[in-house]
Amino acid sequence: MLLGIDVGGTFTDAVVLDNGRVVAFAKTPTDHSALLASITASISKVLERVSSSSIKRISLSTTIVTNTLIEEKEDKAALFLIPGPGVNISSLVPVKPVILSGYTDHTGKMKLDIDENEIVSSAIRVRESSKDVKVAAVAGKFAIRNPKLEHTVKDIVKQNLKTDHITLGSEVAGTLNFLRRANSAYYNAAVWRTFKNFAEQMKKSLEQIGLDAPVYILKADGGTMLLDTALELPVEAIFTGPAASVLGIIALTDVSEEAKVSIDIGGTSSDIAIWQNKVPLFSPNGAKVNKYPTAVRSFWLNSIGVGGDSYVRREDGELKIGPMRNGPAMAAGGNYPTVFDAVRYLDKSDYGEKDLAEKAMKIIALEGQTLTEAAEEVVNKSAEIIVNSILEMIEEKQQRPVYKVEDIVKEEKFEIKEVVGIGGAANGLVEKVAEKLSVKAVLPVYGMLANAIGAASSKPTTYITLRADTNQDVYTVPELGIKEKLPQRPFLAKDAIKLAYKHLEERALKSGIEVSPDEEIEEVYLEEFNVIKGFSTMGKIISLKLQIKSGVLMKIERAEN
Repeated sequence: MLLGIDVGGTFTDAVVLDNGRVVAFAKTPTDHSALLASITASISKVLERVSSSSIKRISLSTTIVTNTLIEEKEDKAALFLIPGPGVNISSLVPVKPVILSGYTDHTGKMKLDIDENEIVSSAIRVRESSKDVKVAAVAGKFAIRNPKLEHTVKDIVKQNLKTDHITLGSEVAGTLNFLRRANSAYYNAAVWRTFKNFAEQMKKSLEQIGLDAPVYILKADGGTMLLDTALELPVEAIFTGPAASVLGIIALTDVSEEAKVSIDIGGTSSDIAIWQNKVPLFSPNGAKVNKYPTAVRSFWLNSIGVGGDSYVRREDGELKIGPMRNGPAMAAGGNYPTVFDAVRYLDKSDYGEKDLAEKAMKIIALEGQTLTEAAEEVVNKSAEIIVNSILEMIEEKQQRPVYKVEDIVKEEKFEIKEVVGIGGAANGLVEKVAEKLSVKAVLPVYGMLANAIGAASSKPTTYITLRADTNQDVYTVPELGIKEKLPQRPFLAKDAIKLAYKHLEERALKSGIEVSPDEEIEEVYLEEFNVIKGFSTMGKIISLKLQIKSGVLMKIERAEN
């Protein structure tokens, strides 16, 4: 049996799956000041129906990393950059960085070695000016092609700054884009301690409950990684809630070829995703954290400030929806009218007390307006906000540049055919959204548990990036710290793919993932360029990224109405 847990803004859900069936579930109000208490409470409830020994895997979708960053509670982290010549990115990173000399070129060749005395004095200055800096990040331009400088700086900084943890940019992401790697490394270091404490407490709580099963954390791209692996890469655990909702929809619905939009209507916000050719679209370059671009691969999602608990009020007679949340809906014992109160009053949900929802509508209704009209106005206004966001996403997709002739030839106008809704207030809002878009509405059974189902059914994944330079006769795999001689001559793209598969399996095993022969491997990208010197071709540079494709382990029975 698989146990999935989703820590949402309003509820912490736990669900147990067995061969495609939901055999137990629980919803517990989320106490943001004591997340572990909420998690253990939900787990304890489901264990009243199933034995702890039957649980073979635990998968967690948690807001711990996201909330730490949103609430600006992350650690102060020192950021050491080795940029070499070129654009100065100091103003594009979250903190004032320490700029160090030394650099490698775009081929990975050492052009200027580091100055050890410079690093020592820089580390000491940081230590003396900020006594509370105990974590750091190091990022070098082109370090993915030769990480030696990053590792040298790490050793010297650790000794002189007395840090508890240092993140290397080349180990967080193996792709080009120095800025994104630097930001990823910084945020990874900044949330490391918070996540470490959470993981340690989580393990103790599970031990006290009597659960002895491997624990996985959901990633932003819909894959999962072992909790122990996540200790080194906690930044991968941002935006796990939206990722869980996407996986939940895959598990609960028959994903057709037709383009569609999915909406996860939570307590505080709604997450919108666009689907095409049976899959959710990914963010083109990586997720943004506090408006800073990172290399974290994630689904392309748009979060808007409309949810079931969004505060509803009148300002000079005009109806206002959110984006703030002032506690739960009045129907659930809250003190202020919310979107969900309108949904409950219209009998689109049976959760909560209708008479309390009626009181909420009395507060909202204008003179001469019936309570039903007031509730419909709230639902209609909320749906309008969601529809506008969907249309903006579609417009953005249509305007994205294409880089291949085949993309231009095959490009078709994107027209959505259905809207899939999950979450507590989905039954009241999604039909209205679909009506405004003139498409079909799909409301899966178990939609209120979709995120926990998505977490429980998620496939473990990992990835690898490999770069081969046949002119220099070397290849690198940054995630594993590998720089070695090419195994053969000639070395072609097909050989690079074969070698990448080998290292993908190696990294997967380190993460506790068994790669079966029929495992679906995703070729994220494959690029091949000639190396030209003078007027002669001297070799090739082959770059590729492979990933165990994210998805679900099973479909859930009784998926649709």
